[in-house]
Amino acid sequence: MPDTLPYPPAPFVPAHVPAELVQEFDFYRNPQMSQCPFQAVGQLRGKKPIFWNPSDPQSAGCWVLTRSEDIRHVLTTPEIFSSKGEAGFSGLIGESWDMVPLEMDPPEHEDYRQLLHPLLTPKAVNKLAPAVIKRAVDLIEAVRSKGECEFMSSFGTPFPVGVFMSLMGLPESQMPIFLEWEYDLLHNPDMAVKATAALTIKNYLLELAAERRANPTDDLASFIVTAQINGEPLADDKVLGILYLFFVGGLDTVASSLGFFFRHLAEHPEQQAELRAHPEKIPHAVEEMVRRFSVVTSRRQCKEDVVLSGVQMKKGDWVKVNYALAGLDPEAFENPYEVNFERKNVRHFGFSFGPHFCLGSHLGRREMAIALQEWLARVPQWRLKPGAKLDVHGGGVFGIEHMELEWDVA
Repeated sequence: MPDTLPYPPAPFVPAHVPAELVQEFDFYRNPQMSQCPFQAVGQLRGKKPIFWNPSDPQSAGCWVLTRSEDIRHVLTTPEIFSSKGEAGFSGLIGESWDMVPLEMDPPEHEDYRQLLHPLLTPKAVNKLAPAVIKRAVDLIEAVRSKGECEFMSSFGTPFPVGVFMSLMGLPESQMPIFLEWEYDLLHNPDMAVKATAALTIKNYLLELAAERRANPTDDLASFIVTAQINGEPLADDKVLGILYLFFVGGLDTVASSLGFFFRHLAEHPEQQAELRAHPEKIPHAVEEMVRRFSVVTSRRQCKEDVVLSGVQMKKGDWVKVNYALAGLDPEAFENPYEVNFERKNVRHFGFSFGPHFCLGSHLGRREMAIALQEWLARVPQWRLKPGAKLDVHGGGVFGIEHMELEWDVA
């Protein structure tokens, strides 16, 4: 592992990038990220539908797409825009294994996707629903009579993370340390801190794989280490890659989304009231809020020279794909910053798009719907606590670290 990984990296502008297409933007430390990362990235949509960001900490320079049409094209053209190294966590520690199947291109990734797909189908998620509801209710009842809570630590994080840890067979007592690793990997702008977290998680997952091989149980980790494709056991690097993907995906994205959902509803009591009066609208409301508050940023690498929206990209160039920009494009969605529970077109990018559409989307949707359903049924109108700290961050996954809610107790 490199001794030093400075931040920010030295600006890098390739010779083929015209000066007029160069624009600096820091997805981690831009000051506006601490208020609203969605408004911050929304300002990138101007006269340049695609621009070159010379100081991207992950790629040391990359193209940034701002239009939904271009983002959809990149995500659905893996023969030109490769997912290999998308997250780049193995690269941080000088290795080259893939997160499986996220960092694999078709057709290679298809066998692994088919292997994992049955684990998280709607039918499989339906079987999990009673336990998920119970977890939500237990966490809500622990704070309901208090009239206030710090939402992320009381519910937003332990609810979905606890569901994931139960599925994986991980000890819930380890949640705080896992979340610390996850934060450093996904949100800390210091590349050295990221690399340390990447290595720590890898070592833990190797130990987990060895333990489950020796003592398999009825959990996803055991399924992964004992799985076969075409009658052959998975290679060690593929087992690590699948475990890593589940670990990273299970500890962050739903929690981050819930933070923004509940902040929005705290600031829009009329929409809280609408969902209380019409709980049948909750599933569609989830889709609309996922569109409005898409939290993930990914990337692709050009396999060949290509022209996109008149911009010449060269083989090897990295392309940053911010899903929030896709969901907030006024050419794709009328009044995109408005949360409208009656919106007809909600073909969002919150779970990605194309061949790498999120394997966990059915579980994520169900968790979000259950969270809203149970809070609206059990907690009176909540609001942001006046004067309390609100800690919001950008990075690879936008999120809320600290948000205090309050409500009236009868």
